[in-house]
Amino acid sequence: MKELVIIGAGGLGRTVFWQCNADYGNGRHWTIKGFLDDRSNILDAFDVPTPIIGSPSTYRVQPNEIWLCALGEPKMRRKYVAPIVAQDAEFINLCTEVAYPASAKLGHGIIFERKVQVGSDTRIGDFVSVLSMCVIGHDVVIGDFVQIASFTFVGARARIGNDVQIHPHSTVLPGVSIGDRAVVGAGSVVIHDVPPDSTVFGNPAKVVFSR
Repeated sequence: MKELVIIGAGGLGRTVFWQCNADYGNGRHWTIKGFLDDRSNILDAFDVPTPIIGSPSTYRVQPNEIWLCALGEPKMRRKYVAPIVAQDAEFINLCTEVAYPASAKLGHGIIFERKVQVGSDTRIGDFVSVLSMCVIGHDVVIGDFVQIASFTFVGARARIGNDVQIHPHSTVLPGVSIGDRAVVGAGSVVIHDVPPDSTVFGNPAKVVFSR
């Protein structure tokens, strides 16, 4: 039986743990081995019955392990999966209570929280996290290391670049493109293309910061 290791023991990591704990595969196809986190005491105040077993920077991957990365910020997710990916680790997708058609094309290391809907012929890259109650339309393209927070709607044919962070209750209208490393503020309604390395906010969303 495989052993699941979760990178990150913060809030998202604990949420992913409990979702995995209730998942059909737990105890049938795999068991939860533990967390990797540099913060050795981060779980002390929480009733999580699984330990931190090491740091993602120094941990040596074992042959029977499977992996998820539960870090919310794309930059940190990219940083901490790198040493694990370099060891040819097997990252799985967590898709509990997710509606997606056979025509959707999914990368690896994806985390879908509960009650996410994905439209037909949508393509989602590697190490993407889509949190609960999101709706993603048909023919959408989402890059790698993207974080889409809860209650977000992404319209048909939208294009989301790499390392994008979309905060809760946002709406991306059909056909809109969001450039690499952009940030969409909470509650924003994105009606125009968003340049790379910029932060947009509001209804309609406007650029409030550019890097």
